[in-house]
Parts: sequence; C-alpha cells; structure tokens
Amino acid sequence: MKSFVTLMLCLLSMTTFAQVHDEITSAMEEFDYDKVINLISPSTKDSLLLSTRIQALKAMNRYPEAIVDLTSLFVKDTTDTKILIDLAECYKLMGSPRQAADYYRKAVSLRPNNKFFRLQYIRSLLNAENFKEARDACHGWLEQDTVSATGYKYLGQAYEGMQDIPNAFFSYNVAYRRDSLDAQTVARIANIFNNNRQFTDAIDVTECYRLSDTTSVDVNRQNAKAYCMLKDYKKAIERYESLKRMGDRSFLTFYYLGISYYGDNWFYGSYDNLKEAYAKNSTDINVLYYYAKSCSRTSWKKEGVEFMEKAVEIATPGDSILERLYKGLAECYGYAGESYKKIEVMNRLYKLNKDYKLFYSIARAYDSNKDYENAIHFYEKFMSLTPKNQRFPYDEEGKIIESATTMYQIAEKRVKKIREEDFFRNGAPDDFFVVPKKIDIKKDTVAGKQ
Repeated sequence: MKSFVTLMLCLLSMTTFAQVHDEITSAMEEFDYDKVINLISPSTKDSLLLSTRIQALKAMNRYPEAIVDLTSLFVKDTTDTKILIDLAECYKLMGSPRQAADYYRKAVSLRPNNKFFRLQYIRSLLNAENFKEARDACHGWLEQDTVSATGYKYLGQAYEGMQDIPNAFFSYNVAYRRDSLDAQTVARIANIFNNNRQFTDAIDVTECYRLSDTTSVDVNRQNAKAYCMLKDYKKAIERYESLKRMGDRSFLTFYYLGISYYGDNWFYGSYDNLKEAYAKNSTDINVLYYYAKSCSRTSWKKEGVEFMEKAVEIATPGDSILERLYKGLAECYGYAGESYKKIEVMNRLYKLNKDYKLFYSIARAYDSNKDYENAIHFYEKFMSLTPKNQRFPYDEEGKIIESATTMYQIAEKRVKKIREEDFFRNGAPDDFFVVPKKIDIKKDTVAGKQ
C-alpha cells in the first residue's frame, strides 16, 4: 500500500512538472517573460530552468537579478564561457564597463583565439576609460592578427585616450590603409586634423569617404566642422543642415551651424540654432558669446546684452577670452542703443589691453551721442597716441596715398568739423578775438616798449 502511494505521488509530481514546463515553454514563445520569472524559482536546482529564468530577466532589463542567478551558475562551473559572457553583457547593459571587462577578460583567458571575446574586452576597457590596459590588450590582439584594421583602430582610440596623439594618429593611419571605408577610423583621423587646425586635410579625407557613403554622422560632423573653420560657411551650412535632417540633434551641430549662419550674415538662422545649443548647455562661454551677438543683430537686443553679461560673469579675471567678451559686450550695448554703457565697457577693456585705438571707438560713441566735448577729448587722446608712421597712408615708396584714409585722418577731420559746427551754433568763444597791442609805426616797435 505504501509503495502504491509513493508511486502515485511520483506520477503526480511528474505530471505537475510537465504542466509547469509546458506553461514555461508557452510563456517564452509568447514573450510573457513576467510569467516565466514567476514560474521559475531562483532557488531551482535545474540549471536549464535557471538559464531560462535568466533569459527572461535579461529580456525585461532586470539585470541585477539576472546577475545574481548567473553568479550561482558560475560558482558551479567557472569555465563556462557562456555564463561569463552573459555576466559581462549584463554589466555592460547596466552601464558598468569596468565589471564587464573583468568577465570578458576571464573569457579571453579561457579562449584566447576567440576574436569576439577580445573585441568585447577591449571595447569595455575603452568605455571604462582604462586606456593603458586597452592599449596592452590591443597589442596582444595584434600579435596574433597583424593585419587587423579593427585592432589598430582600437589601439588608436587607446592612445588617444592617453593623450598620445602621434601614436594615435599612426595607429589610425595603419587602420585606414587596411580599411579606408571604416567610418569611425575616418572620423577619428579627421578629428585629429581638425584639432591640429589642418582643416584642408580633414576635408580631403572626409570628402574621399563621402564618395562611397554620405550617411555617416561622425564623418559628416568632422567634414562640416572643417568647412566652418575654413570660413566656407555656405558649405558648412549645407553639411550641418543635412546632419539635422538625418536626426542629429547634438550640441556641437547646433553650435557650429549657428556660427556658420552668423559668419554668412544670416543672423536669424544663427539665433535659432544657437538657441538650441544654449538649451543644451547654458554655461558654455562660447555659446553665450555667439548667441548674444546673434540676438543683438536680430530682434532680441536686450537678451543679447543679458547673455553677453552672463558670459563676462562666468569668465575668470585672468581668462584669455575676457578681452573678446568685453568687445562683444560693447557691441551688444551699441546695438541696444546703450551708448554710455558701451563706453564704460570700452574703458574697462582699455585697462585690460592698453590698446590706444579704443579711444577712437570711445570718441565715436560720444560723438554719436552728441556729447561733443568728450568726443573731442578722446579723439585728441587717440591722435596723440597714434604713431607718426600710422597717421597717414603711405605706399611702398613712402608717398601719401590720396585715395586711402586712416583713422587718424578721420579723427582729425571730425574734430575740425565739430569745432566749426560749434562756432556757427554758439558763436566764437570769449578769447577767440585777441585785441592787438598798439604799434608805433615810426619806431616799428610795440608801444610802451623801451
């Protein structure tokens, strides 16, 4: 009787297990991962069921729970590369590249000839910014595969992360010679050219790539930037607008497109794009500078002043950009019709750079504000500080060029004009007419002189 009961219980258990197994299979086929997770206990001793549960957890982005289950499997078998790769991918998807790299490294040690394992290992090291270890891993890869374009590309990235630009450039060049159609390699080379102000070289390498593919965002960004830096603004605008149509909404695309429109004198286009760049980074001094200038040249002159003031506020006293910001602020005040604030800023600028030509600009500001007394004062101050060899335009032979005019000559003429207008407007000053002393014609001497 007891044996019969035991048999029945076993049959019942087998039936129940079969039913649960069928439910799990059906749920997996229907992508009902929550049901799968609920049906399989994390403490199950069945490795196959646990693997299914892990698969479901990964599908639902429940990576920490998946890692717990994977670790329990790894304890049972530390040589199972599938478990190692699953652990690495979970950490990678969680945004933990350092931990991912640890498990990829273990997989590489078990299967050193597996290119996929090495590739993922190096990628994780690069993402973790562990550039020295990435460099060493790349060298290990290239010892086995000396012709790998990908290996040299990643080696270039490792060197670039270490700020070793010469070796980075060399590595990228080797990768380029092996595969000139790798968009990432081309973009990296062009980026180095751009950073080194070799804009023509950047255009050459990117335009060559574009003959085969015009859709790479990374390549087109470098191509557009090079055109912008060369002040070929129309071509830069064309490229950046194409990037926007491709879905590129990055900060740098809006920023450089805004600069390009400004350089092309389309200030409303500049305003629209720099507004987007400002929304992404409101503390970038260069964005504030150009955004303020575009505002001042459009309908938002008050905002232009505010943004430039903010840029000046952010800049540190010893910042090399401060001089440019003061000039920009003076310009913004000028467009906003705030002449005296413009003058105040130019005086601050003079204290910074001691450029005597600023006195000319200050004089002009006073002049436009009909403050003629101060205008004359600063015109004359400018004229007194102007070197003699710069007062008049001379040709190579030292002769005055009649068709040219210097700032000194303009100031000189303006001072004369203001005084003439003042004479006719207000009359001569009290000391204008001098009463001559009496002359003794016979003696041809001043009367009273012995």
